[in-house]
Amino acid sequence: MKRLLIAFLLISGMASAQVKTMPDFKFVRMDNGAEYSPKNLTPGKRTFFIFFDTECPHCFRAITEYNKNHQAMNNLNIVIVTRDRKDIAIEFLKRVGPSLYAKKNTVAVLDVYNQFIGRFLPKKYPSMFLFGVNKQLIFYSDEESDIPTFIDIFKK
Repeated sequence: MKRLLIAFLLISGMASAQVKTMPDFKFVRMDNGAEYSPKNLTPGKRTFFIFFDTECPHCFRAITEYNKNHQAMNNLNIVIVTRDRKDIAIEFLKRVGPSLYAKKNTVAVLDVYNQFIGRFLPKKYPSMFLFGVNKQLIFYSDEESDIPTFIDIFKK
């Protein structure tokens, strides 16, 4: 199943243009099971999405790096999105990114409605999207090498 999803990500990413505006979405919060949508974002803040998979070594490294630099992310809405099982995802985030996961401005969500891929158009794991307060895309990447660029942008 994971291989099929990765193949789909690669094919869909090649066949479509990158999203330019934050799409509508509906996820489920891991902490309390409540629905999470754009109306739940704190207005006036940029929003950073990390789409990850617990079996992805690149995701492990990305979450670890953001965890080390979590102080630079204080002025963001942070939405960590996965399609993995809740118990596995929570254990992963607590082990790999405890400071990031515990931040008051971080929400970990499950893509139970399978919307992320079709609406955000990620190319592979991890996919990272930074949207401005106007919901326009500032920066997208699915490369670990771009994490320092994200962190520099967060500081501005």
